[in-house]
Amino acid sequence: MKKALGILMVAAGLAGCSQSVTVPASEADFQLFVDVTPKEAVIIVDDVAMSSGQNTAEVPLKIQAGTRRIAIVCEGYHTFRTTLEYIQPGDTYTLKTKLIQAEF
Repeated sequence: MKKALGILMVAAGLAGCSQSVTVPASEADFQLFVDVTPKEAVIIVDDVAMSSGQNTAEVPLKIQAGTRRIAIVCEGYHTFRTTLEYIQPGDTYTLKTKLIQAEF
């Protein structure tokens, strides 16, 4: 996929023919609200730090649809990991978690 084009190509097979539809990148995203404690935790999507948890419960992250690996990390706490699978463009999800303090 070429990010520079800013589009997502979707192929659909119809009655033995193939047809492609161009979807603008902004419409190929889904919204992810993340309500995490502690708020200084960092939200990582597919190994890229996206945001802290400061205001992501109210303002969603816009992430490209598909299967995404999510990690939430904070020093002194165990890392939370999950995978969101087969997410469709335009979907909205809420992830709420409280990180568990690590004992050293």
